[in-house]
Amino acid sequence: MRATSSRREILLSRETLLGLLAVLVLAAVCVLLGLWQFDRYEGRAQQAAVIEANHDAAPVTLDEVLADVGSPLPVTDEWTPVTLHGSYCTSDDCVLYVRNRQLEGQVGFWQLAPFTTEDGTTMLVVRGWVPSVSGASQPADPAPVPEGEMTATVRLRPAEPVLDREPPPGQTHSVNPAQSAGLMELDEPDLVIGAYGELAAEEPSAERPAALPYPDTSLGPHLSYAFQWWIFALFFPAALVYRTRRQFQDLAADEQQLTEADTPPRDASGTDPDEDGSAPAAELDRRTADHRPRRAVHARRRGQDEEEEDALIDQQRP
Repeated sequence: MRATSSRREILLSRETLLGLLAVLVLAAVCVLLGLWQFDRYEGRAQQAAVIEANHDAAPVTLDEVLADVGSPLPVTDEWTPVTLHGSYCTSDDCVLYVRNRQLEGQVGFWQLAPFTTEDGTTMLVVRGWVPSVSGASQPADPAPVPEGEMTATVRLRPAEPVLDREPPPGQTHSVNPAQSAGLMELDEPDLVIGAYGELAAEEPSAERPAALPYPDTSLGPHLSYAFQWWIFALFFPAALVYRTRRQFQDLAADEQQLTEADTPPRDASGTDPDEDGSAPAAELDRRTADHRPRRAVHARRRGQDEEEEDALIDQQRP
């Protein structure tokens, strides 16, 4: 009963309860962080699956993907190649350069120009990457936008968000068709505003900026990070269990020492002491007896003078 009560006190102690609360909070945080990383992993996996399914697919017409020019691009249709028949707007006001775009570690621009199809639909097309002038935030010798009728194959990308910053003349911060059309002073009623195109090919072919690379399909470290957070979540309850178990072991050791201190010691002969703590009398006599060797005592023969003195003393007694 005493051991059970002591263990209950340990389990219900303030330190144990606070430790349990801390374990629950920390474990919950780790689980949520793991779920967040796993969600990012699933998002990257879905993006990679869409890229692999659509990037190199056969081109389709624009109306097969976007039924309306004002509708957003579905996630499952990103990177879908579409064929456009028409021409570019080649005036200086129509061409914009999108700032801070990287290619192989270098920062440059995207060349952005509107392409109007035969049915009057206009889509903004990124024709490629242009390096920047050294020491200046300007595109370096960009290839001109080709004139005349042509067929352009582009891959559909969702419109980028509007960045509320004033760009330099002839430049923009993001590929947002509605914002970019205002910068181009483009008045096209059938402008596709939910998507833009990334140029794949032109027919007839023309000089163009550097083609954009194949999109990244790596899944990143998110899955391993998720498992790491979940392992951390298991660490905290394991640490609390280990600490409590050590307290139980220390308690058992203390109780064992108290039990040994309360038990009367046995003597060398294995005889238990009396109830009052003293050894039995016989055993005590045996232990206290003097076992030293003694010399034998021999009777000495009395002499004649001694006998006469004794007789004289006896006569004098009344």
